[in-house]
Order: sequence, then C-alpha cells, then structure tokens
Amino acid sequence: MILVRKTLFDDSGFTLIEAVMVIVILAIISTGILLYFTGVSSSGGPSVLTQGLTLGQEKLERVIADKKANGFNSIVSEPAAALTAPFDRFTREVEVFCVQEADLNTSNGTMPNCADSDIRAKRVKVTVSWPNGSIDLVTVISSH
Repeated sequence: MILVRKTLFDDSGFTLIEAVMVIVILAIISTGILLYFTGVSSSGGPSVLTQGLTLGQEKLERVIADKKANGFNSIVSEPAAALTAPFDRFTREVEVFCVQEADLNTSNGTMPNCADSDIRAKRVKVTVSWPNGSIDLVTVISSH
C-alpha cells in the first residue's frame, strides 16, 4: 500500500497574492457602489458653494469697510470680473442702486451718490458665479 502524503504547499489552492488581489478588487467595486447609493460625488458641489459664499461675504465686508473709511459715496457698482488663482473659476460682480426705505427692491436715483434725491440708502448685491452655479448676497447700507 502506497500512502500519498499532502504537503502544505499543494498546487490546488490560492496563493497569497491572488487572495490579496481579490480583496483589493472587491474593495474598489464596493466603494463605487457605496458612493453611487449614498449620492456622494467627486464634483465638490458643497465645497464650491461654500467657497462662493465666502467670496461673496468677503466682498460685502470690504464694501462696508470702504464706506466707513471713505464715506457713503464710495459704494459703487463693479462689473463682473474673474478672480485670481486659486479662485480663478469664480467671477464676482457688485450691483449697487439707491433705494427708498419703503421699497428696498426698487431702484431710484442716480449712481454713485444718489445726489438727485433725498434717498440715503443703497441696495448692494454681490453675485459670485462659477461654471455650474451662482450665489447672490444682498444687503442695504444707509448713510447714517
């Protein structure tokens, strides 16, 4: 009777490298499926929106600081302009017009100083745009 003895290194199983490769492939596939079902995308939508909001707030704060330093007549409109790197995919525009306290959405007077009337308030709208969206920030600044 001949006994056949199996050794530890028999050719009938998987090697360590093959087992690791299967685990890696399954991890990549499961990550893709998980991202698909949770709605997470690599577009950076929330982070781009946050950057746009921050750029708009920064501009409004600068307009208010200019008013304090240079007076009410220093609040003027600015055309849309592209920002410098690292924010070069954003454009920012400032729209200013005189308003009456009774109706803050109706433009009145001439710009930049509302000199043709007794209006002493300006509606400031900062628009920040990027390729897939935009955000508007609006405030009213008085001469007091």
